[in-house]
Amino acid sequence: MTREITTNNFEKAEYVAQLEAARNRILATRAMTLDWVSRLDEHAAAAFIQIEPLVSLFPRRLPDGNYRLVFEIHTSAKRYGALGVSLRTDTMRTDLSKLGQTGVVKALGAHCSSAEAKSHAVAFQEFDRFNARVASLRSFGIDMEPLAVGGPVLPRWFEALHAYGLKCRPVLDAAFDRFFDLSRQLDEAMFEFNSTMGPVRYRSIRCTYALDDFDLLGPADPSLKVVTSLNPHTRRRRYNQMVDFKKALKKKRIGQKLRRELGREPQKEEIQAAIKALRPRQETDWITKDVIKACYLGRSINDVFEAQEKLVAVMQPWSALRAQLQALLPKKGKS
Repeated sequence: MTREITTNNFEKAEYVAQLEAARNRILATRAMTLDWVSRLDEHAAAAFIQIEPLVSLFPRRLPDGNYRLVFEIHTSAKRYGALGVSLRTDTMRTDLSKLGQTGVVKALGAHCSSAEAKSHAVAFQEFDRFNARVASLRSFGIDMEPLAVGGPVLPRWFEALHAYGLKCRPVLDAAFDRFFDLSRQLDEAMFEFNSTMGPVRYRSIRCTYALDDFDLLGPADPSLKVVTSLNPHTRRRRYNQMVDFKKALKKKRIGQKLRRELGREPQKEEIQAAIKALRPRQETDWITKDVIKACYLGRSINDVFEAQEKLVAVMQPWSALRAQLQALLPKKGKS
């Protein structure tokens, strides 16, 4: 079961313990990822075995045509290195990867029982997850060696992935080094930001991570939160995400305005109608002058914005690299 430090409750000892455990998990994830690309052809073979029962259905002759499966090694940006599997007759060609699980079940409806079609579709979805992981390697700027010409597609795919994986390994190793360095810089920027915000008190602002025991890349989602309550005895605190805090501020201001205009306490529906009447504007995750005023920061606006700018300057490349690495990780099963 996932244990997560929520944005509402905060226990420092628990947070620190989870933070350390999360950082240690990245080391295991690095080793796992490098092993995966080192044996990419073996993992490709294991992924293909899952759809062999589907492959064995064809070729198949039906009154409306001769059905067969066609394999293709993709080199387009979105499916780079993936093995495409298409169902084909003399008059049509259907790429199974574009159908989704329900579509695959429908496409196989004439070739096997409903239960078998569902089983094949689940296996094909798992195969597609492996293909997606392979395609994610392209975001690191690595090209495959020129593909061999002629011969069966499947052996050529395994051979190409073997060479590709070995080529990717040093690049991914360096990417993890970069991720560790950016993580260190982000920790420092968060510490500096939190120091600039001052001691923890009601409506102080903090930048913290979200922690999950099953996140293979450690601390995630660094974001700004506002302390909305603080127990003076236990120091237990409750947070609101910055976007939610801004929405609450807007609602409070509108309520105050309606109270003056109506000469009475506005009803909930009246406040909601007034909010809807405003020009649509997406709230951001960042501190504004209104937030500074509401949080009683009592310090130079320039200092607050400077600390925020330094934080964002590290957070953006860290988040981008983390997303790249995340795409390489298995989402379900053994893909």
